[in-house]
Amino acid sequence: MSLDRIPPQAARLFLALALATGTASAEQLPSVTPEQAQAGTRVTSATFEAPATAQRGDTLSIRANLYDADGNLVEDAVVLFTARGGLRALDGRMSASGRFVANTPGTTTVVALVRVPADAEGRGFRGIRGVVQIGSTDVVVRDYPAASIEIAELAYKPYTGTSFKLDGTVITDHGAEHATATVTWRSENPSVATVTRSGVFMPSEPGTATIVASTENGVSERMSVEVIDNPVEDLNISPSTAAVRTGDVVQFDVRPLDAAGRRVEDIALSYSVFGLDSIGGAYVYEDGSFVAEDPGAFRVVVSMGGLAADALVEVEARPAPTVSDVTLVDHGAVAHVSTSDLWVFEGNDGRDYAYTGTHARGGGERMFVWDVTDPAAVVLMDSVVVNARVVNDVKVSADASWAIITREGASNRRNGIVVLDLANPAHPRIISELTDSLTAGIHNVWINGNVVYSVNDGTSAMHILDLSDPSAPRHVGRWELRPGETDKSLHDVWAEDGYAYLSYWDDGLVILDVGAGTHGGTPTEPVFVSSFAYGMGNTHAAWREGNYVFLGDEIGTSDGMRGYVHIVDVSDIDNPREVGKYEVPEAGAHNLWVEDGLMYIAYYQGGLRIVDVSGELRGDLYRQGREVGRYRTSAAIGEGITPLSAMAWGPQPHKGNIFVSDMNSGLWVIKYARPQVLVP
Repeated sequence: MSLDRIPPQAARLFLALALATGTASAEQLPSVTPEQAQAGTRVTSATFEAPATAQRGDTLSIRANLYDADGNLVEDAVVLFTARGGLRALDGRMSASGRFVANTPGTTTVVALVRVPADAEGRGFRGIRGVVQIGSTDVVVRDYPAASIEIAELAYKPYTGTSFKLDGTVITDHGAEHATATVTWRSENPSVATVTRSGVFMPSEPGTATIVASTENGVSERMSVEVIDNPVEDLNISPSTAAVRTGDVVQFDVRPLDAAGRRVEDIALSYSVFGLDSIGGAYVYEDGSFVAEDPGAFRVVVSMGGLAADALVEVEARPAPTVSDVTLVDHGAVAHVSTSDLWVFEGNDGRDYAYTGTHARGGGERMFVWDVTDPAAVVLMDSVVVNARVVNDVKVSADASWAIITREGASNRRNGIVVLDLANPAHPRIISELTDSLTAGIHNVWINGNVVYSVNDGTSAMHILDLSDPSAPRHVGRWELRPGETDKSLHDVWAEDGYAYLSYWDDGLVILDVGAGTHGGTPTEPVFVSSFAYGMGNTHAAWREGNYVFLGDEIGTSDGMRGYVHIVDVSDIDNPREVGKYEVPEAGAHNLWVEDGLMYIAYYQGGLRIVDVSGELRGDLYRQGREVGRYRTSAAIGEGITPLSAMAWGPQPHKGNIFVSDMNSGLWVIKYARPQVLVP
């Protein structure tokens, strides 16, 4: 397989995700001679010797042949390999041997990196000095063989004339759920009940039916089902009419009644929706919830056997946002270094401040201090310099007496956290640091009183710190998914009201009790509550508001950043379920903040987006018109490290304004004129 250089945006993103910033200096890479490094500068393409597929648990070797622009083999150059997800290198994250263990099913991209001089102009990116990406190849990892099928309990009572989906889980010979195997179904008694290959169960007459579930390797399981005569004689739906806007949820109450007028429980019902004057999108869910993306009149029909009931819903469009709804207040331009996270607060001196971090491009060793008391005239007051290549996160304590900045890529490889005294918030001073057991780098933190939850790049665990004495931070606990395993990545943590919400990348959202009183957890001894994962992975950040957790992706492609916000219902905290999404098709989600029924999200190249998330949520909020405002954080020439290009990182509302950090251009202050509802 031969590949030329992959697109720069995708290359930069992949390395930023695949490599710990602790490997971001030439001194930390496998050594090369000056001649070998110079040979690397001639390499322009590569061909790979690698298996296309591998069985989980296998050890495999990958080689790359390197070529110059004329197609000649470059023999003296040194190649390293890195992969994320399905393959684990046997000799570190940047493998010199090319030997990997297949440990997670799915398609994994192996990237070839060529060693070049550490000071080669334009040859490094994202803080990675001394390497350049030269090509990639994909390896498909197959899961362990299927060994059994676990058939779930029926979702409804098997009444004649109904239909519902059966569910089965394939288990591997290692005792875990199979990553790719599917279940096919059949009935041995079709006169009593039929079932489609995909598992739609349709009982037709009372009696016993044997249902067979099958999967790969000849594995099958049987289930006996007693079909029951259907007692329903009447079907009612209410309300019979409704008038709403796009994005508003109508919750229908459907009553199946027997001959005595009693409600029949646990019966499967079928729902459908028809547009009466348009072909616009509208949806009705199995719990009777209706939502429309487009205006028009819609008929909702609920049926069961030969019975049916219907209701009419008239939908009007939500008011479209106007340009005047969102306006620029001021821009604190940063043109010499890339900007990362921000935190805005009122200091103990009564003035307002914004602290912004910096990323690797241009330096990454600094936190900027902005006075934003007059949001129309922000003033850069000071900066704090630390040994780091990335100051990714900034957080301030609730009483504004101390703050934390995180470090990644320190030249001495001692990263961890740096604690600031905010007695003079315009000129904070370093009072302590904690690097012990945190040397690989801290990506994010969250302050919960005097307890700090930190995301450790090296362990992919949440390390729990006590800052009751900010001058002497100390370790008091640790929590991690699958202790001892390395194939995991913790990216972010957010906590409130006794629960912590961990964004565990490919493992999705993990919820912990850290003092809620529901599962026995405390702030320093968390207890697992539940989790929610989705196929694509890349779970980047989470925020809870009301009954929902807003869960953001971070997905890089050759066409730029992508990914969206998953809306997860946690009203039953033990059983999270996805009910909606917000997706900007042409951009990628990053950090978000939800407050007072509005979601503010920094949507990378899409700039700031403001979304109405009030009330009940279902379906695609973007298509429903719930976006109420936007602002493209794109700097003029001379006012950003990359002008005319938005790359919004994080938002925070504060005292009626929205503060946004942008990687390419610094700090923005934006005003949203929220429409007022006129009450007669």
